[in-house]
Amino acid sequence: MAAMEASSPNSVVDLVVDTVKGVNPPVFQRLFTCFEGLQKGWKEGCRKVICVDAAFLKTFLGGQILAAVGRDANEQMFPIAWAVVEGENNTSWEWFFNHLKVCLGLGDGEGYAIISDEHQAILNGVNTVLPMAEHRHCARHVFAHWHKHFRGDEMKLQFWKIAKAYNMTDYNDALDELSEKNAAAATSFKSYNPKCFCRAFMQASIKSDAITNNMAETFNGYIINARTKHLIYMMEDIRVALMQRLVAKRKEMEKHTSMLCPRIQSMLDKEKHKAAYCEVIPSTDKIFNVNHNLDQLVVNLENKTCTCRKWDLTGVPCCHTIACIFFLNMEAENFVDECYRRDVYLRSYGGSIPAIEGERHWPRVECNLTPPPIKIGPGRPRKNRIRDPFEDPKRPGTLSKHGMEMTCTLCHVKGHNKRGCPKKGSIVPAEPAPKKARGRPRKDASTSFNQQPQPNANHHSVTAHPTQLGRGGRMILTGEGARSGATGRGNGRGNARGSGGGIGGSGKAVGGAGRGSAGRTRGRGKNQAPVGIGVIMGGDGSQFLNVMNGATNKATQSSQTSAIVHPTQ
Repeated sequence: MAAMEASSPNSVVDLVVDTVKGVNPPVFQRLFTCFEGLQKGWKEGCRKVICVDAAFLKTFLGGQILAAVGRDANEQMFPIAWAVVEGENNTSWEWFFNHLKVCLGLGDGEGYAIISDEHQAILNGVNTVLPMAEHRHCARHVFAHWHKHFRGDEMKLQFWKIAKAYNMTDYNDALDELSEKNAAAATSFKSYNPKCFCRAFMQASIKSDAITNNMAETFNGYIINARTKHLIYMMEDIRVALMQRLVAKRKEMEKHTSMLCPRIQSMLDKEKHKAAYCEVIPSTDKIFNVNHNLDQLVVNLENKTCTCRKWDLTGVPCCHTIACIFFLNMEAENFVDECYRRDVYLRSYGGSIPAIEGERHWPRVECNLTPPPIKIGPGRPRKNRIRDPFEDPKRPGTLSKHGMEMTCTLCHVKGHNKRGCPKKGSIVPAEPAPKKARGRPRKDASTSFNQQPQPNANHHSVTAHPTQLGRGGRMILTGEGARSGATGRGNGRGNARGSGGGIGGSGKAVGGAGRGSAGRTRGRGKNQAPVGIGVIMGGDGSQFLNVMNGATNKATQSSQTSAIVHPTQ
């Protein structure tokens, strides 16, 4: 085995070839890559937590890619280094951790946290290379094994309630609650070494409450298309993607003007809403008692500690701390740890990954390599992945509901639905909320205050009020600025039509029955409204003379008067 290491101001690359077999040229074995921009960015702007994981390469040559991913100030992934190896074994992982140790200056691991799944090679590698590091196991992987034997929504919620407890009191209470429900489940939970995946046992100096390996899984999904290509093209795709990511993230954060990163500000705002339910009792200027949900806690603003340990572990003030900060008329943003600030984020993404010419411009070197041997296993090659025992083959990519408990919509009890509910006849289901009408609500002109209906009206004594609603429901106003003047038009409808012009306009409808209206006037008058005269035919042939006089005052509306005209003989 031989190693060829190339260090430059911009990156660290280590190529390992296998010379034991005596093959000429030598056989490719491993390749480690770490760019200076990522290396420097993690040291200056990220917390001391590293997520590691491996993913398969999707080519016929096989192999796996090992990745180390950090968490930036905005709680997002920050890729640090990656390596292509022959597979997950003790040798490859120790080799990877040794390079990571040198690039990042981890020493013996004291003050750092490593998050991974429970692969035995990773456990051995961390224990050998970084013995003083806090090795956290991914709680999601632990839950996947534990939940196979203790299914149900109730067991699921209880598991995460224990794992996410920030202090030992909440941890013990949640564990006792699980013991009362299922003693075997509590015993099985303790067998997975809770000190490695429960927040109550985590170190507060790292300022991270992460107990899952989501950052590494996110990076594996980020390069999923690149993993389908051969080595050189895969590495080039990863380089280009991360080169663009550094610039895009930096420009995006430069647009924000707040002191904190957006996600951290959102977390703080949620705690501010909870602070309204806390009662603050001061002891000194820096130490307080806080009553919250029948619990009493101690907050020390000088030491930045709280009994709940949420502020200690994350660096973001909890609701108890914010209540004390508001009690002193101070800003909660000033008590957030510096690792979440905007300027720290910009330092993380202040570096860059160098640009490289295309393959056509690469220099030619005498370094021939033989690809790793293709491993052909016994039997027919597998084309599809190994499916979960309860996965539906007809619906790939869809989560099954196996293990989920149904909830009755009548009595809200788990284990049955409303069809088999024992209280089906005694419980009346609640009426569903009415659906909102589609579209814009229709305007009803008949309910306008300008056109009031007349109760018990007789057609011999009816008073015809001209409406002030124009076309499309618009109001016709008078006075200064109103559209009124000296000219107008009127029309009537019946057996015949007529129109007239003049000051107000008039119209007649002749026949046994018909309708007529005073003409809608238009003009530019300021202090006067037009006068309109209309003759309206009643149902029995009677005629009504309608006179609309304009008001002479700017603030008054037009008055409506009517006179009854006896029917002509």
